Amino acid sequence: MQPSKAENSAVFITGASSGIGKACALLLDRAGFPVIAGVRKQADAEVLRQEASQRLHTVFIDVADSASIEAAAAEVAALTHGSLFGLINNAGAAFGGPLEIFSLQDIRRLIDVNIVGVLAVTKALLPLLRQGRGRVINMGSTSGILALPCLSVYAASKFALKGISDALRLELRPVGISVSLLEIGSVETPIWGKGIAFSDQSMAATGPDIRRLYGPLVEFSRLVALKSPRIRAEAVARMVYKALLAGKPKACYTVGIDAWLFKLLACLPRSMRDWLFLKFVPRYGSE
Repeated sequence: MQPSKAENSAVFITGASSGIGKACALLLDRAGFPVIAGVRKQADAEVLRQEASQRLHTVFIDVADSASIEAAAAEVAALTHGSLFGLINNAGAAFGGPLEIFSLQDIRRLIDVNIVGVLAVTKALLPLLRQGRGRVINMGSTSGILALPCLSVYAASKFALKGISDALRLELRPVGISVSLLEIGSVETPIWGKGIAFSDQSMAATGPDIRRLYGPLVEFSRLVALKSPRIRAEAVARMVYKALLAGKPKACYTVGIDAWLFKLLACLPRSMRDWLFLKFVPRYGSE
């Protein structure tokens, strides 16, 4: 890859400690972008700086904390001299399981990170993006195309992200900012390993009646999550690179065969989709 348009085009990435965010940071850094990588821990910042060039800067940010976002935005403004070319809203949380096993605190935390965090970070950086006539890239999911059981909270956040992207795409185009949504299939990333561990803990903490009621569904969903074919995070990073350099960025980029399959299934009548799902899921629901 050659820098070409990437020179003097600063990009800020949230959730750059691992997975897709880290892959984006390293690929864009190699391509010549001045990358500002948002991380939460000093150790992650040190590892990232060791793997990248001297162009890459790290900024500490917790997207669920208003004061952290404000401080990070001020630092990004100083590093970019008030002009930002790209914002990649990648930071996210994920867990799956029956709604009954999660506390409202767990639910609110995911919503704070996946929805409010995106809105808050984007809002804080809009003045810089206007100055740079930049572009926003939001990391969506197949769960924003088609919602499956055991993913009600996560799917809620990803459907919300699609709505946010659609609204902001129209709202910001007249001021020179493009907004794109990446619909991403299963990716080799630590996020779902952490999510499965959290879900297992939540399930174990519930009463025996709930565990017995949903047990077959939980086991089926767990196996699907573990066995699903996954693409590498670098494949997503390459699509981000493409979106950043596109003369006319698309409203939506679909990444992964499973994401395309979900788009096809979403076209089916709901009754048919429900029948197909229940055909394969083991029986559950009896007390």
